Amino acid sequence: MAGERILVVDDEEMIRDLCAHILGDEGYGVTVMPNGEAALAELGRTPTDLLITDIKMPGMDGLELFERVKKMNPDMVTIFITGHGTLDTAIESLMRGVEGFVLKPFTQEELVNAVDRAVTRSRLQKENIRLKALIPLFEISKLLVTEIDLAHLFRIISEVLVKEFSVERVSLMLVDDATGSLLIRASHGLPTDLAVKARRGPGEGVSGIVMKHRRPVIITKGKSSDPEVMATLNRDNEPLSSMAVPLIGKDKVLGVLNISKFTDPTFTTSDLQIVSVLASQVVATMENASLYEGLRESYFRTVQALVAAVEAKDPYTRWHSTNVAKYAVAIARDLGFSPSQLEEIHIAAILHDVGKIGISERIISKPDRLSREEFDIMKDHPAHGMRILEPIGFSQLIISAIYQHHERYDGKGYPQGIAGENIALAARILTVADTIDAMVSERPYRGTISSETVLRELERESGLQFDPAVSGAARKLIEKGLLKLGMHAYAQHAPAADTK
Repeated sequence: MAGERILVVDDEEMIRDLCAHILGDEGYGVTVMPNGEAALAELGRTPTDLLITDIKMPGMDGLELFERVKKMNPDMVTIFITGHGTLDTAIESLMRGVEGFVLKPFTQEELVNAVDRAVTRSRLQKENIRLKALIPLFEISKLLVTEIDLAHLFRIISEVLVKEFSVERVSLMLVDDATGSLLIRASHGLPTDLAVKARRGPGEGVSGIVMKHRRPVIITKGKSSDPEVMATLNRDNEPLSSMAVPLIGKDKVLGVLNISKFTDPTFTTSDLQIVSVLASQVVATMENASLYEGLRESYFRTVQALVAAVEAKDPYTRWHSTNVAKYAVAIARDLGFSPSQLEEIHIAAILHDVGKIGISERIISKPDRLSREEFDIMKDHPAHGMRILEPIGFSQLIISAIYQHHERYDGKGYPQGIAGENIALAARILTVADTIDAMVSERPYRGTISSETVLRELERESGLQFDPAVSGAARKLIEKGLLKLGMHAYAQHAPAADTK
């Protein structure tokens, strides 16, 4: 069965009945109308795939009807039927975008062949539109697979919908576990007071109905095929077209995605299918993020155990890793790192000295400066750290930062002796943060160093020990008072140094 819906418009009842009979036998859904005004009303009520219209009709002729339909639906495929099939009419029709025309009197075969060609064109056109719309979905799916920052995820979704569907309003509502109601967690184009106050319970408003019945809804020009939705619509400031799609998880509804537009063209069922695919990707990402939260608890217990092991060997590192983490995260944030990258920087900073577990306690705990031989042994701790952490499954950013945090920008560091941007950016940040804390920490063999001295050292070593961009960011934060050095509120002891 063909399945497409066809609207036939002709002022001759015999022609309308003939078309309905022939095309109905071919499996098409056929509706007939006697004039252009009735046809426009029907098109406003019922989705239609193909328009067949006579050219010569009283009142609104076929050409005018065609032009008005194109404004309503630019993708509508149209065939003209005419008993006045002159060459001029054919040329004008084709130039205006008509798919084809049939001359009266026509045979069954001529009508069916013309409709089959037009329907094939319509299907290909819709498929091309759908594939074009799916391209951004494939692109963002790369982000969704690994995205665990839900706030960033919601921003991505809003940007894609606004750009690809030309929508004016987007709201992503999530179920509040405490109340069971939908609350807006991200929005675009909504008044601020509405975004903050909006709340829908199951069955309340369009979003509540979608949540309750777990099925999507399209509303066009204030009308919906769902009577329950129709009963709840607010006719004031109603968008031209809107969609509400449930976010359905494995065992419950997580929320509802709403999008609205105030200008043509209106949303189609094809649009709804695409947004439903996007919604399913959002659900998968949200569930991955939830799973990640559970795994992270175990992850951090491992981290804390490793840090405790380092601190047990060297009392001077008791607050050093915490301080380095604070400095490193502040610098990375200023350089534009994403929330997930900031978390990895934090982990790397906390664990940057974990390799000292493999160093003799005699060297680790030595209160005086190390001899050359002892320092050569100490230089192995980045490699020890990498070997300890790799089997646990830490990310490459964390591993590289820890392994390379004693490299120098000029290539005179260790363990690899690499230089410049060959050093991971996270490692270059750790180098600056590690050195800052080493300078401002009190050691048995020297006192503390002032902030002014730290600033001079960061400037002096820019391009030598430090990446100029990283040391510049650190200087800016210190000068503006955004990076507090020395003793912290959460540390009642002077931070220890990593001078070894």
